[in-house]
Amino acid sequence: MPRLENWSVVVNNKPFTAPELLNKRLNGEIHDDEKNRFENGTKITTSPIIKFDLKNKTAQTHNTQYVLGIPSEDYLKWMKDNNIEL
Repeated sequence: MPRLENWSVVVNNKPFTAPELLNKRLNGEIHDDEKNRFENGTKITTSPIIKFDLKNKTAQTHNTQYVLGIPSEDYLKWMKDNNIEL
C-alpha cells in the first residue's frame, strides 16, 4: 500500500465553488507506490478523500488507499494553532 509522508489535508479551493462542493485531498510525498506511477519522495496531491481513519493511519480516495506516515511540520503547527488534535 502506498505511504504518504510529510502530508497534510488540503481543500480544493477553486473560486466561485459552493462550500458544499469543496473537497478535501491529501498533499504529501508518496513512497512505495505499488502502481509504479511515482518515484519515492515525489510530491503529490490525491483525488478527493472518501475515508480518513486516523486510528489506523489510513486514508482512502476513489482509487487508492494510503498509509499515513508523519504529517508535515507546518500542518502540525496549523492544527495546534487551531486547537485540532491529530
